[in-house]
Amino acid sequence: MAAREIPVYLFTGFLDGGKSTFVQSTLEDRRFNSGEKTLLIRCEEGEVEYDFSAFSGDNVFLRNFEEEEEFNEKALRDAADESDCERVIIEYNGMWMLDDLYNAMPDSWAVYQEFMFADAGTFLAYNANMRQLTFDKLKSAELVVFNRFLPEMNKQDFHKIVRGASRRADIAYEDPKGNVVYDDIEDPLPF
Repeated sequence: MAAREIPVYLFTGFLDGGKSTFVQSTLEDRRFNSGEKTLLIRCEEGEVEYDFSAFSGDNVFLRNFEEEEEFNEKALRDAADESDCERVIIEYNGMWMLDDLYNAMPDSWAVYQEFMFADAGTFLAYNANMRQLTFDKLKSAELVVFNRFLPEMNKQDFHKIVRGASRRADIAYEDPKGNVVYDDIEDPLPF
């Protein structure tokens, strides 16, 4: 008998990019968190701690991975078995390569959605100094969110970097007050 497919929701990006805050609000939302047993995997300690009491139900089980060497298929399978999870949410370490995650995932796990979060104030510096890590997080993201985006910032600078890695990712710019504007910059045709 084939193992049941376990959906994985993947949140990538760098420290202080907004991953934990987004995961927190997602698990507070009854439309998403309606009782499914959820394994929450955190691969880095951010500045925001999860408030489990605010989650929509007591169905979330946390597993921390602090060292990349611990993050392997057996450890992930064991965590899934211990939690008897129906789905997985991964807050992935921005300094770890995504191929390592995909190589470690059990065969029955399938990434359903992948989001990348970045602080707009530090993203361009990350890209200039750690281009390989930045490209790695952008190449397969379905949605890229630039948090703390200020009016004086040039959307074109961010847009070009994302499009250099992915033509399909949606891009959102969130200002410090939480207002979101989606990218509407038209890409030139490839011919």
